[in-house]
Amino acid sequence: MALVRFFDCPLCVGIPENERERFLEGFDYTVKNYGRDEVVFRQGEACRFLYILLEGEVKAEMTDDSGAMLRIETIRAPRALAPAFLFAGDNHFPVTATVAEATEVFIATKESVFRQLARYEVFMRNFLSVNSNRTTFLTGRLQFLSFKTIRGKLIHYILELASAGNENVVLDKSQQELAEYFGVTRPALAKVLYELADEGLIVVNRREIAILDRQALRRAMM
Repeated sequence: MALVRFFDCPLCVGIPENERERFLEGFDYTVKNYGRDEVVFRQGEACRFLYILLEGEVKAEMTDDSGAMLRIETIRAPRALAPAFLFAGDNHFPVTATVAEATEVFIATKESVFRQLARYEVFMRNFLSVNSNRTTFLTGRLQFLSFKTIRGKLIHYILELASAGNENVVLDKSQQELAEYFGVTRPALAKVLYELADEGLIVVNRREIAILDRQALRRAMM
């Protein structure tokens, strides 16, 4: 088992080594292996357990009212999966977690997580910090999704990657991964990318993008 990575998860960092065995024993848990394309949990299911990804990679995807699938993010171990919903009033998962590569998942009961939060201050602080950071991430994701066009989404994404004063960007995803992230086809994404280049707003060299006119690019997003 990969439980050694359990303490690399942001929820569990900082637990003193001499307390780790007792901390782990305080959970009522199982460790389950999933193969590629298996589902860990589905959108709409109630969240009754804490899931910590110990090995592998999971895709978090949401189906909208039209039935279209939208990639919210790709989660790589070691990370907790949607921990904020464990104690929510409406504790139904907003996404489906599908395995991208073989995974190992730590699954603990809600009751035992609550006990450990009361016993270990560092665990409680980590839990609050992780969920606060997720709120920040999801706020940004909602802002991104508010752009209705591929053009708006792509420009917003490029500008988010470009730090102040830096006009050179290296995309952190392939065009196929970006298309899945945007919920569009790869050809449609490529078409918009090269339209921006033809308009003299950017220069594209594989994953490298040079912003030629930041203000004009920002205006083109609207």
